[in-house]
Amino acid sequence: MFRFKPIRLCDKEIFGRYITGEGEFSCESAFINLFVWQDSYKNEWATEDGQLIIKSGEGKNTVFRLPFGDDFQRGIELIREAAGEEYPKFWVQDGRRLDELEDFLGTHYELLEERNSFDYVYLRDNLAELSGKKYHGKRNHISAFSKKYNWEYRPVTKENICDIKRCAELWYEENCYRNNRHLICEKSGINTVLDNMELLGAKGGAVYVNGEVVAFTVGSPINDGIYDIHFEKALKQYDTAYSVINREFAKRELSAYKYINREDDMGLEGLRKAKLSYHPEMFIKKYTCIPKEQK
Repeated sequence: MFRFKPIRLCDKEIFGRYITGEGEFSCESAFINLFVWQDSYKNEWATEDGQLIIKSGEGKNTVFRLPFGDDFQRGIELIREAAGEEYPKFWVQDGRRLDELEDFLGTHYELLEERNSFDYVYLRDNLAELSGKKYHGKRNHISAFSKKYNWEYRPVTKENICDIKRCAELWYEENCYRNNRHLICEKSGINTVLDNMELLGAKGGAVYVNGEVVAFTVGSPINDGIYDIHFEKALKQYDTAYSVINREFAKRELSAYKYINREDDMGLEGLRKAKLSYHPEMFIKKYTCIPKEQK
């Protein structure tokens, strides 16, 4: 019986061998997300017979991702073995592997749509240019910010990581009233990613006002066609800087990508409204895949 283990920084190369291809659009295929959020979601992994198996949760709350590898049927067999049951519970996203599951086991499962977890995917050109009537409000935000502040954009480098960390610390102080396990995990994750940008293949950008970072973003590629935004923060006083950092990072750093995944809205009304206002090109739907007998 193979053993599951925690995700370490040095595992990135192994994950990269399995989680590739243009068919993967979900932010949950990004190594940084699997790594950063493993304490919150109890993510663990194993490889066996050329298959990558990822599970989350514990006990009765354990769910499996669909297997990565070149033999889907063998991957399902390994998950059954690990779960100790014929029809384990899956956490799945739209795409080729979900189609394979439905072809293989579809009559035994029911898909429960998880709207709060849908990924918002945008055309990079739309976010970089903000052209047309539908982005009029975003251009106004940037114009107002530019009139009020003498700002500049800088990419994240080894030389200014301390500036980014200082901004992050201030942001978490401003939002301490929301202090929960997810924010604690995120705060630790931001620092880890910033300390290992090159190893993780991550890039970032920052907006400076009077020599201080007031907004920043950090992301990494899911594959050659789509880029994932993991973190984006702006200090409360400079709230419209979200529009600035969003555009500047897409324009200056992401010209090689067709799509940008800005992840989910967690069911937060304000965040959902903000993400919809950028007019996503598509949603990546997520489902809990439950055996009909358990439901």
